[in-house]
Amino acid sequence: MIQFILITIGFLLANHGHETLQVQADASVKVKVTGVSAEKGEVLAALFASSQGFPGDDSAAYKVARATASNGTALLEFSNVPRGTYAVALFHDTNNDGVLNTNRLGIPKEGYGVSKNVRNLFSGPSYKQCVFQHTTETSLTIILRY
Repeated sequence: MIQFILITIGFLLANHGHETLQVQADASVKVKVTGVSAEKGEVLAALFASSQGFPGDDSAAYKVARATASNGTALLEFSNVPRGTYAVALFHDTNNDGVLNTNRLGIPKEGYGVSKNVRNLFSGPSYKQCVFQHTTETSLTIILRY
């Protein structure tokens, strides 16, 4: 009888853990980019899990993605992203050099955008301004600014 109870408890615990894993499974962050001015080049995006490197250092990003544009829109996906706080920074690399080109004053010459579509007049957006909570499948729309 005790053996039966121990087996039953073990079975219940094993199944409970399995259900918890399904609920907490990693999900995708999908980004729809609108306002893409031309169908040349690619939209390059970085998903940041902290303020380190945000918005311009993609080597500090948690994940990166790229997509071509069609009819003024690009669709990007960061797959298998654990729950947490993130921010996205992206730009339209029209000349395919992998760099957000700027003028002598540091003002972007190519389209750019961030999560929450933050736009500061005299400075770049901060990570804190752009963060969003990712718990399950997350969909964002980011508008490119030129």
